[in-house]
Amino acid sequence: MIVKAAALTWTRDDIVLNIHADVESRSRLSIKTVGAYRYWDDPSTEPLMMAYRIGDEPICLWQRGEPQPAGLRQAIADGAVLVAHNAEFELLAFRWLKRKAGWLIPKKFRCTAAMASAMALPRDLDSLGRALGLRAQKDKDGERLIKRFCMPRRDGRFNEPEDFPLDYERFKAYCVRDVEAEEEAEMRMLPLSPDEQSVYALGQVINDRGLRIDRRSAYAALRLAERANRKFDREMAQLTGNAVMKCSEVGKLHVWINDQGVGVNSTAKPELLAALAADIPSHVKRVIRLRLAAGKTSVSKIKAMLARASSADDRVRGGFVYHAASTGRFQSFGVNFANLPRPREVFKKLTRPDLLFRVIRSADPDLLEFLYGPDLGSPMHLLSDAVRGFIWAAPKKKLVVADYSGIEGVVIAWLAGEQWKLAAFQDILDDPALPDMYRRTAASIMSMSTDEIDRKHPLRQSVGKVSELAFGFGGGVGAFASMARAYGVDLDALYGPVYDRADDLDILAAEKRYKAALSRNERTTQALSQAAWLACELIKRGWRNANPAIQQYWWALEHAVRDALIHQGEIFRVGDCSYLVKGGYLWCQLPSGRPLAYAKPRLKAQVWASRLIQGAWAEPEVMERDDAERLASEGKALIKDKSFPKATALGVDSTTRQFVRFGLYGGLLAENNTQAVARDILVNGMRQAEDGNYAVVGHIYDELITEVDRGFGSPEELSKLICRLPDWARGLPLGADGYEAKRYRKG
Repeated sequence: MIVKAAALTWTRDDIVLNIHADVESRSRLSIKTVGAYRYWDDPSTEPLMMAYRIGDEPICLWQRGEPQPAGLRQAIADGAVLVAHNAEFELLAFRWLKRKAGWLIPKKFRCTAAMASAMALPRDLDSLGRALGLRAQKDKDGERLIKRFCMPRRDGRFNEPEDFPLDYERFKAYCVRDVEAEEEAEMRMLPLSPDEQSVYALGQVINDRGLRIDRRSAYAALRLAERANRKFDREMAQLTGNAVMKCSEVGKLHVWINDQGVGVNSTAKPELLAALAADIPSHVKRVIRLRLAAGKTSVSKIKAMLARASSADDRVRGGFVYHAASTGRFQSFGVNFANLPRPREVFKKLTRPDLLFRVIRSADPDLLEFLYGPDLGSPMHLLSDAVRGFIWAAPKKKLVVADYSGIEGVVIAWLAGEQWKLAAFQDILDDPALPDMYRRTAASIMSMSTDEIDRKHPLRQSVGKVSELAFGFGGGVGAFASMARAYGVDLDALYGPVYDRADDLDILAAEKRYKAALSRNERTTQALSQAAWLACELIKRGWRNANPAIQQYWWALEHAVRDALIHQGEIFRVGDCSYLVKGGYLWCQLPSGRPLAYAKPRLKAQVWASRLIQGAWAEPEVMERDDAERLASEGKALIKDKSFPKATALGVDSTTRQFVRFGLYGGLLAENNTQAVARDILVNGMRQAEDGNYAVVGHIYDELITEVDRGFGSPEELSKLICRLPDWARGLPLGADGYEAKRYRKG
């Protein structure tokens, strides 16, 4: 069977026999807490049943205690492919059955959840069934049945089939129903291409290896945190006159701070940091610092590591999920290695991590403060700084880590054809002593020279770095303000220097735009002072003036998608990316040949309209026609003129995980293309590393973590390997840097 998507063609491998399977199991452990690998390693875990279909035969049901069915064993011996939803779980179940009962296990496997995610559909079977409108929907009674038979009772025992025979029959039917749903879903989706199937398989190899955790130090860190928190609580009670007995009593703390004459709206971290920056009494500052220290989340990361680490070799396995984002990016769940705290600058100056971990093993908060001082040695802050170091190499091994330098900035310039920027990246790659991109960007926006803006100049970060991070994908005032807040930039203080060096026409345009935004009551005008808002807008205009090709790229992508929706079946190219609407999907073929999918794309009519806000007509804005007409019928809007239609599609919201409709504006399309290309480069780097005998044990967006024998390889060699780019990435000026160490750290 030939399957076509965009301009791509590949063959569905139906000649090989498939085994569609679903396993139900029981354990004293929660798979959500410990992950699939630790779950199947636990002595209490065992499979209860497996529903399976071999080829086109009827669905069969194996139950606990039975031998491996002869037909199943023969199909596996003949090379059948295991197909399951979240196939990693079923694969681990087969491995358990091999260890315990001598089963033959499949050597090849496919995952219908991976297929779904590659088509921008929900990964979980229930939501996928609704999205595809499957006849065989997942049985909604499953949650009750799983609780009854898969989880222990309060007395620690499990319910047996004979305890609830009718429910157990329903449970068996539920297992069969899942196979039917998975099969129907598979037939409604495109298979992974052979190349992507190999990426999925490599991801499983990496998950099997896992990252080793320093278990002894981790347990000591938990004792250290507990002792530190008791100490903080004692001091909190003393400072507040017992009004607040524990640092965790945030409601009482909020009242107490306000009673001291320090007005805070909440005890959220941004509010407390803002209060610390103000002129407030010293005892209130100390109380706030105690709350911030006690509220560090680093301990939760350490607990997650311990919960998921194998008792046999201390390795956390299964930490990375293939194609978890619609762009193809892997994501980390459970421990979430992609979201480890960023260490403070003062921590990066430590030269003896081995000594630090010996001190952590003492579990003595006073010793930490004595050796490292009250700032660096604050126990909870120091554990947060050091959390990466709890990942370490096995005996006689070392970690060799490499990450790509500014990959998203390079890729967006390459996709958009921003030639001056590509040339600058290449110059920096050839001679790292030259001014970096942050200096060049700040100099361009501020009409200064890179000699004036050196590496230590504050504008390098406040203007240069924040601009490059905020504006590449169509971001505006809100994006810059949010990123500036993350880097501690004072926007009001920035206004004067920016205004003084801005072009007069840009100033007029910025002031006009501010008045329009103010009339529309836009959120940014409420959150920022006028000076801060204008500073963001002027910097944005300066960045866009310096990057006209990138700005044009956003509009070109938006036009291409609209044209593809209007002229379905025709291909529209923007640079090295192509768009096509076919089979109910918008497809974007990337330079690598891999497609991105957008489900059920549509065009929505838009108009220019003015809204009635606080008794006055606001400046016109683009609104969806339905919304504008509804407001107009209520006397709350005036429709001015037609606007271009908006392209929309269905996709999984990254925050809520709901399948929702969203707008396909140019900045989002550019961001998706950029992240997808960066992912394809990372995959190429993973393959190059593996071919060079660097065993990949982890990967985080633009970074590869490998574990090798001591005496083998170097970060310089690994960096060169992963920068051997494929032919489709020709002309991409990309470099990498790295380090080798016993313990993982922020590079």
